[in-house]
Amino acid sequence: MKFVVALSDISTDKTVRPSLRVRQAGITLLEVMIVVAILGILAAIAAPSYRDMIERNRLKEAAESLKADLQWARGEALKRSQPVTLAFTGTACYGIAVGTAACDCTVANSCALKVVNATQFNQVNWGTLNNITFEARRGTVVGLAANATLTSTFTTTHYGAGIRINSVGRVAVCSSGSKALPGYPAC
Repeated sequence: MKFVVALSDISTDKTVRPSLRVRQAGITLLEVMIVVAILGILAAIAAPSYRDMIERNRLKEAAESLKADLQWARGEALKRSQPVTLAFTGTACYGIAVGTAACDCTVANSCALKVVNATQFNQVNWGTLNNITFEARRGTVVGLAANATLTSTFTTTHYGAGIRINSVGRVAVCSSGSKALPGYPAC
């Protein structure tokens, strides 16, 4: 079978129908500039709230870490049947040792159980903190009257938090300062 094509069937028209045009893919410089401008505006809006979130999380980390260490020290006193003391050395560090004598966390091997350096909690100011001794029989705080509460505070530039310890040795984190720390009751 042969096919014959007549010359009259071939179009000499140089215009191409729109459906046969090749589409170019890509984006224009104007579209890129608009996207960059929108991203810049969103970043300018988000940056202050991001810094605020970082500050809150640093404070929460410091408060929750001390809370966990206080609970651990209380548990160690009960487990060992010996008093355990959590001792603060200024605002530099705190240590946990067996016995009622305060250890010095700046001296090597002074605190037998644990040493925590306060500088790991970046931009958190430790207030004046008292040494806390848990007694061995019930895990209560030595020297704290019945129904009394001991509160120690931490601050950052905008937020404040506290650690409350009641006479039976229960530890809780609370919010203090001009801006409340979300998720914690007021001190």
